[in-house]
Amino acid sequence: MKYFALLLVPIFILFAGWQYNDPDPLLWGTIYLIAAYTALRAFQGKFNQELLLVLLIWSAAWAISSWTQMTAWEGFFSENEGLTMKTPNQELAREACGLGIVAVAYLLFLGMSYSQRRR
Repeated sequence: MKYFALLLVPIFILFAGWQYNDPDPLLWGTIYLIAAYTALRAFQGKFNQELLLVLLIWSAAWAISSWTQMTAWEGFFSENEGLTMKTPNQELAREACGLGIVAVAYLLFLGMSYSQRRR
């Protein structure tokens, strides 16, 4: 599992880099860079369980909140236009899924911390 955490580090850094064209790049870049940092610390076997729990609750709650704000499912992409955002529902879907991925990662790291603690 620790090598999966290491794999997530460059993935989250790429996610952060892709936020350059987002309407609020500092917010989303920071979210993914925090996830990259916690993934690196998980690979190193250094866990802050309280922080992971707070980040898990925060990201899961925000993902659910973003998802429920959508009025209709319109997918992630615009037909024949790639990643350009045509509707707010597309942006909400992308944000909710990104936060969901981050929340699953925090859950994984929290599980890793508890299994390390038992040894």
